[in-house]
Amino acid sequence: MIEIFIKSIKDLFDKKILLTSLIPIIIAAFFWGVVFFVFHTQIHNFILFIISHIPFIGTNNFIANLVEAIGGILLYYELLIITSVMIAGIIADKIVERINEKYYHLKTNGFGRFIGSVVVSLKYNIIFIILFIIALPLMFVPGLNMLVHLILWVILIKEPLFYDSLAMIADKKEYFTIKKRYKFSILVLSFILAALFLIPLFGVFVYIIQLILFTHFNLNKLKEIRNESASAY
Repeated sequence: MIEIFIKSIKDLFDKKILLTSLIPIIIAAFFWGVVFFVFHTQIHNFILFIISHIPFIGTNNFIANLVEAIGGILLYYELLIITSVMIAGIIADKIVERINEKYYHLKTNGFGRFIGSVVVSLKYNIIFIILFIIALPLMFVPGLNMLVHLILWVILIKEPLFYDSLAMIADKKEYFTIKKRYKFSILVLSFILAALFLIPLFGVFVYIIQLILFTHFNLNKLKEIRNESASAY
């Protein structure tokens, strides 16, 4: 696992991967910057409405205004991450192909398609947004907010990352074999990678790092499975 982390950090500075990874971040940052500028009043009122329903905080104007300011930054950051994840899913195949080309040289038998990546990403983004809105009051409870964030981010990234990093190379049988055989390892890896979102500012680059790490993990397991199949004959 340590070797995979070292490879992944190096891969982040691969020219092809770096240029590809900057695209979703720039698009997402610009898009939400414009939205927040144009709809500043509506967003401000929405956050204040949520805060007004939080016990003790909603009745204190000073604390409410302070939390509102933090809430605005938090909301922008969350939307930036969500959008980056969605756009990165669209261009993920380029990053996966590059890593396979550099390290694994596996034959591409992938069943995955662009539309499949979009559907998986959209599904878990919708789930994330719904759960985030429901859990929003908990985001202002110190300690608990980090745990809630971590769980929500695992829900956001686990399935899209697994699909994007493997479906373009593996066939369906290999895909579901890895998913079943390494179920616990995939969950643990998802929690570790979700924790990277907690690093301020660094979070916008995290999905690319997560994708690189997941790709190394999955392609390594795929190589093992194919070697097992070859040795069986």
